[in-house]
Amino acid sequence: MKRIIFIRALLAGSALFISTAALAQEPEAQPDASDATADAAIQGAQALDDAQAKIELLQAQVEALQEAITQIQTAQAKALPSWKGAPQLEDKDAGFSFKPKGLLQYDAGYVGFPNGDDLRGTNSGVNFANLGWSTRARRLTFGADGTLPGGFRYSAEFNFAQAGVDFEDVLLAYDFKNSPITAQIGYFYPFASLETMTSSKYTSFMERAGITDAFSHNRRIGAALVANDKTSDKWVAQAGIFSEEMNNADVPRTGWAFAARGVFSPTLGEVKLHLGANYEHRVNRKEAMGRQYRARPMTQITDVRFIDTTTLASKGDDIFGLEAAAIFKQFHFAAEAQKVWVRGIDAAEAGDINGDPESNETTTGALLNGDPSFWGGYAEVGFYLTGETRSYKGGSFGRVKVLKPFDKGGWGALQINGRVDYVDLNDRVADSATFTAPNYVNGGKQIAYQASLIWNPTDYVRFLGQYSHINVTGGPRNGLGDDLTDPANEREFDSDVFTMRAQIDF
Repeated sequence: MKRIIFIRALLAGSALFISTAALAQEPEAQPDASDATADAAIQGAQALDDAQAKIELLQAQVEALQEAITQIQTAQAKALPSWKGAPQLEDKDAGFSFKPKGLLQYDAGYVGFPNGDDLRGTNSGVNFANLGWSTRARRLTFGADGTLPGGFRYSAEFNFAQAGVDFEDVLLAYDFKNSPITAQIGYFYPFASLETMTSSKYTSFMERAGITDAFSHNRRIGAALVANDKTSDKWVAQAGIFSEEMNNADVPRTGWAFAARGVFSPTLGEVKLHLGANYEHRVNRKEAMGRQYRARPMTQITDVRFIDTTTLASKGDDIFGLEAAAIFKQFHFAAEAQKVWVRGIDAAEAGDINGDPESNETTTGALLNGDPSFWGGYAEVGFYLTGETRSYKGGSFGRVKVLKPFDKGGWGALQINGRVDYVDLNDRVADSATFTAPNYVNGGKQIAYQASLIWNPTDYVRFLGQYSHINVTGGPRNGLGDDLTDPANEREFDSDVFTMRAQIDF
């Protein structure tokens, strides 16, 4: 029995062993397809993540590089000047800018002897040594324009001609935001006329009109408000209160002036018009109550004045002027007239003024029996032979834009001009047959017939030739008259003046 049980157990174990071995020899099962797709998707996502990371890194590097380039460009813009006729340094973020500027004018020419070589009347006060050929450095100015933080701007110019230092415009200005108004304080011209407001760099002739010289339209220390139609340039309004000239070394400076000017400048078709009026009320300094009215013969290469009132005792004067101009393509026209009314001082009033030691008032010059008045003006026409148009902005003439500059193969700009200029410094202030103070002011009359030729090879270089035929009637030099039998205020003489100028500005 035990033997049978043992045999059965052995057979069962063998069968189990064989079955297990058979199972071990069967082939491996194939993986599920969905599992492979999932694995591939995971690997692809990882690759995309790596690529995106690399792209983001590259983008960050590019942005950093662009920012570095921008910073370098900004630094270069601040460090390197731009060029606007001269180098200009500017930091717009900080509000600073600085631009140097200068003007060189060299004059040469000939002032003819009255009535040719006839030296009769050399006792009439003319220094003949200052006639004939001469030269002069008319202006050698250097300075700068710029802006300051807070919306302020400045201009300063100094003239080094004539072996000394003089002042041109030296001022500080503020342009009100979103407004046409500008406030300025410093040393600049009162608003006297179109010719005075136009820079000497751009005038049609070497010197401004005779009324500018005769009526002493000089720069003064002052403060002013200027309103300007900056959008369409149709109007200008200017007004200011002024003290005396800054180059006057006298102390104190008690003289003062009020000046105002208005301009209307519409455009009618292709014509730019200029219509203006100006007014000045001037008070002479109380320590020397007097003023002299005189004019050179249309040039400053001589200090001879053919017309001259000498100093007249006066409290001051009032000046009123009218302006007109037009620009049509190559053609321009300009004309002005001014009259001055002198507030004279007679002998009785002078006694009261000089007899009061506490007032500190003192008269100087010839006493008059009335209030004289003088007047003058000019009219001119001009034409650009090379097609340019005379520049105009803000109530004054400006720089011409040369169409074909010399440095680019062209001939530059060529302009011809003609002008008649008149100043009358004669007036009878009381009934009398004499032609001297206190009843008559015989300052003389001067009329000049002028022609000029201007060549601008480039915008900033200018050569000018000018001829003036001057006729003088009366005045303190009447001893030079061609007929001494005439009354002193009717004697005439002539002078021919030829002058040239070389100019560069920046």
